[in-house]
Amino acid sequence: MAAVLAAVVVLAALAACREQELPPPVRSANMDYGFSIVLPQGWKTFEEKTRDCLASLGATGPDDGLVYVCVRRRPPDFATSQSEFVNCAQIKTYVEETLLGRRVECRTTTVQGRQAYEALYLRDVADAKGAVRKQFVNQTFLLRGDLLYAVTSYAMGTTEAKAHAAFNAHSEVVLRSVLTFFLHNGQGNGQSNGPPPQSDRERAKSP
Repeated sequence: MAAVLAAVVVLAALAACREQELPPPVRSANMDYGFSIVLPQGWKTFEEKTRDCLASLGATGPDDGLVYVCVRRRPPDFATSQSEFVNCAQIKTYVEETLLGRRVECRTTTVQGRQAYEALYLRDVADAKGAVRKQFVNQTFLLRGDLLYAVTSYAMGTTEAKAHAAFNAHSEVVLRSVLTFFLHNGQGNGQSNGPPPQSDRERAKSP
């Protein structure tokens, strides 16, 4: 009898674990501009066209956190050199003058083997009531033809320290999402890049 009860308890525990499993991740795509991304599960997703973005696809989370892709026309004097140092200087100027960022850091990276640039910076953002809050931003810039793809994540706080803390609180979730960004065959690119890579969870769900 005891053995039967133990087996029942184990089966119940396994069933509870299965019920608590998150659904498989969903890859969101914008094929007009040839990109896709797996957004954080449980976050509120959106897709829109704005004054600054020809296409914008992303999700909002805790602490006014946000991860999204913005596609826009390549700004003038943006990463026009063969020198990474010069390109970073141009990107810093763009962030400071156009995005009103400060304490800008720039470093090179790669996305699907393409050269890209990552910028980290702070911004002061006023809310609807005029109260100024701090915004910590992490942004990866990737060029394709005359298009600029910006994969952006940020979090807000009443102070710089709180903005950093809010960003760090969900940085792992955001980083997993950012790493799923994929460029497909689309506008500004005449060659197919093949299917997007699967995340660990996507692979686990594959037959």
